[in-house]
Amino acid sequence: MLHAMKSRPVVTIGFVLLLALALAACSTDPNVRKLNYLKSGEKYSALGKYDEAVVQFRNAIQIDGNFVPAHLSLAHAYLKVNQPGLAARELQDVVRLDSGNTSAKLELAPLLVAGRQYAEAETLARDVLKSNPNDARAHAILGQIYGAKRDLPNAVKEVKKAAEIDPHRVEYYNALGAILLASGDISAAEQAYRKGVETNPNSASAQIALGQFFFSQHKLDDAAAAMQAASRIDPKSVPPRVFLGRIYVVAGKLPDAEAVYRNLKTVAPDDPQAYRALGLFYASAGERQKAVDEFRTVLGRKPGDNVVKSALVETLLDLGRFDEAEKLNEEVFRQSPGDAHALSAHGRILLHQGKPREAATELGKAVQMEPNSARDYYFLGVAQQSSGLTDLAKLSFTRALQLNPSMAEAASAMAALHARSGDYQGAAEMAGKALKSNPNLAMPYVSNAEAMLAAGDTRRAEAQLEEALKRDPESLPALAALVKTYGLQGRDKEAVQRLAKLVSQDPQKAGLHFLLAVAYFDSKDWDQSEASLNRAMALDPKVTDGYTLLANIDASRGRTDKARADYRKAIESDPRKIANYLALATLYQRDGNWDEAKKLCESARQIDPGSPVVAVHLAYLYLEHGGDVNMALTLAQMAKQKMPESAIASDVLGWAYYRVGSAESAISQLKDCVQKSPDNSIFQYHLGMAYLAARQPQSAQRSLQQALKNLPDPQYAANARLALQQIAKNR
Repeated sequence: MLHAMKSRPVVTIGFVLLLALALAACSTDPNVRKLNYLKSGEKYSALGKYDEAVVQFRNAIQIDGNFVPAHLSLAHAYLKVNQPGLAARELQDVVRLDSGNTSAKLELAPLLVAGRQYAEAETLARDVLKSNPNDARAHAILGQIYGAKRDLPNAVKEVKKAAEIDPHRVEYYNALGAILLASGDISAAEQAYRKGVETNPNSASAQIALGQFFFSQHKLDDAAAAMQAASRIDPKSVPPRVFLGRIYVVAGKLPDAEAVYRNLKTVAPDDPQAYRALGLFYASAGERQKAVDEFRTVLGRKPGDNVVKSALVETLLDLGRFDEAEKLNEEVFRQSPGDAHALSAHGRILLHQGKPREAATELGKAVQMEPNSARDYYFLGVAQQSSGLTDLAKLSFTRALQLNPSMAEAASAMAALHARSGDYQGAAEMAGKALKSNPNLAMPYVSNAEAMLAAGDTRRAEAQLEEALKRDPESLPALAALVKTYGLQGRDKEAVQRLAKLVSQDPQKAGLHFLLAVAYFDSKDWDQSEASLNRAMALDPKVTDGYTLLANIDASRGRTDKARADYRKAIESDPRKIANYLALATLYQRDGNWDEAKKLCESARQIDPGSPVVAVHLAYLYLEHGGDVNMALTLAQMAKQKMPESAIASDVLGWAYYRVGSAESAISQLKDCVQKSPDNSIFQYHLGMAYLAARQPQSAQRSLQQALKNLPDPQYAANARLALQQIAKNR
């Protein structure tokens, strides 16, 4: 007994030692370790932890690079984390290591098609068909390859074969329908989609595909019926209900769409697509307050959903509730510092705060992150335009329209830019496009009116402005253009009466007081003009063009020094507004201070090198008061290119040709502007001098005599008389 008791511990210790050695051997055995990593990765995949699974599968492959199951599982994990390129690489390893693995070949081939590696994908599909000519997936892949290469007849042939072999794979009928639709055979496409439903009567995806086909053909009742059928087949499915709501919206059945989206929250309360749908519907339908209420309700249940927060921010901005939007947007930034929607919203907030350059920076970042957002490009264009970057703004608005051709706001903004640059035909075209998309906008009518004013048609311009004001009774751009129109018709008092009435109705709106000041200015009532302007600036010290109008009032009263100081303040408050530089330059020109005038125009050109108006001013100063004549010609050519209908641009270009010794080219341009404005004595003088240089004395005499009837420039008048004397002597 004693011996037995003493020996037991020895046996136990030996056993433990052997067990430890066995475990150590297991932990160092490569085959055991790789299998453990594989099993661990599979457990992570089953739990949906694909990033962790990737790590484990890669660990297994590091131990054994030829371990096919690990390569295959790694490929599947990569697909789950949206890394198709890496998945393809792993499947290629599987095929290389196991050339008979048909399943891997059929998984790899579609990935190669997506990467446009058509020849490699076709080789794999045909390898499979050699061993099994009736493999439906291989035929479908060949159809996919032919479709990608636009060989539609062969694509149809192969996909049809796949559907015949395996009639219960809905995706084959859907692919066949899509190929037939792309080839223009609408009837055959419909038959394919219907066949998919017929052979798979319990498939929701077959009904969804049929409904989408009907929707593409604008058969909205049929599309709705298919989506309703899909919803009955799968009572918890979200996609058919979302699409059904969209169909109702297009059909104008907004109450039905609202009911569908409201029901979605019950069907799938935790599916983001479902619980976001109702608020997004309200926002798109223009029912913004309902959208705000719905988004807030959703956030009460899903406080961490930044997509809903961003949608709420955007809706608040559309409602003009900038303070609320800014506070909520800061929350989004804290949770997602690089969020594109938050950057876009911040840009809009900065625009509202009068910081267009900072806004352009933020919106520029937003479009880099979301390059397909037409809305972001539109607001970027607004910020660039407000910063004086007209050419960049045009590019942004153009991009917005490329992404969304029916975006009325972008077309309207382009119309306004065309009108301001003198391209009235372009303005009319863009205004028409904007109104076609949204006839309730005011701004396109304003652009049309500006084009008509340029053509001298004040009656039609006024009619367009009244249309704008029907849509937005307090539209400041429309009212400003109306004040101008009344002024051209000698109806300044009517403008005053109309603006005074609006001011009495809304006395806290600085813009209305400012326009009333403009109307008083046009009627030469300087005292009332300054009083109204002071009220406007008291309500809003940064009121647009406040110092500019004050400068005009001072200049009209003969207070030139104060007018110059006011223009300097205007430039200081908005250093990128070139109109103030040109107005101040004009004051210096009146005093004969040509050097200061040139400096101001050169500063304006640095701000906006593409401005044709600046180019005309600077070219004239160079031609008449010392400067590079060749540079003047270049500037004049650019101005003419951008303002082809402008008589002033034609005159400056013609005079530049005259100054560089190209008389015939000068005559061509100057005749054009004289035809447009035959009573303009400056145009007549320039044309007369060009005729004289071209040795056409009779034509020169006619133009110079016409010019002398009302030639304001004493030097020009002296030159014209001298030229006429020379013509008379040479007869």
